[in-house]
Amino acid sequence: MFDEPFRWMEAISTRHSYVQAKLKKGQPVLAVPYQGGALMMGFTAQPGKIFELYDRIALGSLGHPADVERLRMTLLDMAHLEGFNRSEKDVTIARLLQFGIAPAIKQNFEEVMRAPYLVKLLFAEIDFDNQAAFFRLNYDGHSEMFKKGAVISGNDKESEWIQKQIEQTDFASLSLEKALIEACHLWEEGKKQGAPESEDDEDPPVGLAEAFDQWTLEAAVLSTETERKALYRRVTPDEIESLKTAAK
Repeated sequence: MFDEPFRWMEAISTRHSYVQAKLKKGQPVLAVPYQGGALMMGFTAQPGKIFELYDRIALGSLGHPADVERLRMTLLDMAHLEGFNRSEKDVTIARLLQFGIAPAIKQNFEEVMRAPYLVKLLFAEIDFDNQAAFFRLNYDGHSEMFKKGAVISGNDKESEWIQKQIEQTDFASLSLEKALIEACHLWEEGKKQGAPESEDDEDPPVGLAEAFDQWTLEAAVLSTETERKALYRRVTPDEIESLKTAAK
């Protein structure tokens, strides 16, 4: 295979199709700024979608839980090693992606005799000037940076629509409560926009009310309003209960 470029390209195309099919029903994860830092949220059938990666870095994910956990542990080890060998200011998403995880994922994806990672990863970071940045990492190692927020989803149409709306919304001027409500509304509308034109093809998109009933809302913030070294905290159950009423 390796001495025939066409066969290799065909194998890569097949891997793209395979991974995309596996991730197709992955629920969106959104990361946006707000007045007091950065917010990350997403609905999940089981815990394990949003994590703390380092003091000023949060990680969101969709995909196979085993692959997510393997990459999360790799990133944790890299972050702490970087912080120990250099300094905490050297632990940035850009460095972790460029010099660590992205090349490894790309190499894994292009080695067609190995199983590809079934994941998409989303990162939020607050730098030491309290400015938010967002990064998206694809299953093939391709990464992108965003300033106004980002989304990952198993549905490309859904993801493109939500990303466009994020770019057009001034999340940085909103309070945490309002940013949560707006993010939930984008999540709901994105599900509608990503639905197939024929309802016979798939189940109808899940609305916000059904999502709260069926799944768990995972949400966390990187708060610049805290005096703690670690900016990460989970959104509390009380905040989520208030959100259920306000978002309807």
